Amino acid sequence: MARSMWVWVFGLLCALGAAWYVGAQRIEILTGSLSDPDPKWGMVLMHFLLAIVSLGAPLWFAWLSTKQIGQRFKLAEDYGFKASVAKAYEGYRKEAARIDEKLEARLFESALSRVEEAPLRFVDDPSHGTPWHELADSSDFKEALKNIPEFRDKVFKLVNSTINRSRPSSKGKDEEEAVQQVQ
Repeated sequence: MARSMWVWVFGLLCALGAAWYVGAQRIEILTGSLSDPDPKWGMVLMHFLLAIVSLGAPLWFAWLSTKQIGQRFKLAEDYGFKASVAKAYEGYRKEAARIDEKLEARLFESALSRVEEAPLRFVDDPSHGTPWHELADSSDFKEALKNIPEFRDKVFKLVNSTINRSRPSSKGKDEEEAVQQVQ
């Protein structure tokens, strides 16, 4: 468990380093394009879009790494708790047996119920593939969709236009109907 957490920490550091390096290179190129006396706005836009695209992968991996580190930390805490319950049971078992057999049985049942609990109760949060999925699943975003009609309309219009651009016209209607059903 600890080894896999350190692998993700190393991955996080590499991703942040890559984002810093790529970002510095892109900013330098973008600044050079903008410092021309007569900047070509098409090139500036292309460099800007290239900066966003090239930063996407390292930032996504950094986000993924932080999620993985958090999950592994929760699991390590849970297994540490279970180990302390097992040690406490061993210490109390001898005293409970000396006092009363029913107390020993009750102590065993209590310790066993704690040890049997699935560690996945800490990791059962939904696994989002991207930060956009996490945003769309957040309660604040859903609340904004309910309470602000203009925001909801703009979001669904953006989703519909994205679906229509990415699909051939015959398939786009199915997805558009599915989005309309969500409204």
